[in-house]
Amino acid sequence: MEKVIRNMNFKPLLESVEYEKLDAPAQNSTINMRVWDEMKVERLRSDAVKVILTRNVEPEPKCIFALKAAMSIEVIVDPNEFDALDDAEEYFRNSQVTRVLASTVAVVISNITLHSPIGAMITAPVGQFPQ
Repeated sequence: MEKVIRNMNFKPLLESVEYEKLDAPAQNSTINMRVWDEMKVERLRSDAVKVILTRNVEPEPKCIFALKAAMSIEVIVDPNEFDALDDAEEYFRNSQVTRVLASTVAVVISNITLHSPIGAMITAPVGQFPQ
């Protein structure tokens, strides 16, 4: 399974951004910003897939803003090696592809939140998948 990815020249592209402005938090309240990632792998053709990483940011309790930002990368793969994978999403979660997508989406989120009430939100430049 080491030879699934044939081309390491990744070019991350912005897929989508959803930003919802919410009410201000209650005075003296504690807010927990939950951050998690989701991944989807789509087959484009026999030797190419699109890997999409979506980073979700939601406060508990719901206030300030809710945010989703998705980045994608088209990856050239060896069709035989790719087809032999048990779980393509799990494979890409542990690959360089996720590190590139996660670090890029972290920059996008920090730029979007720069002028928010809490200032720039710096999220980890690694995949944050729920267990």
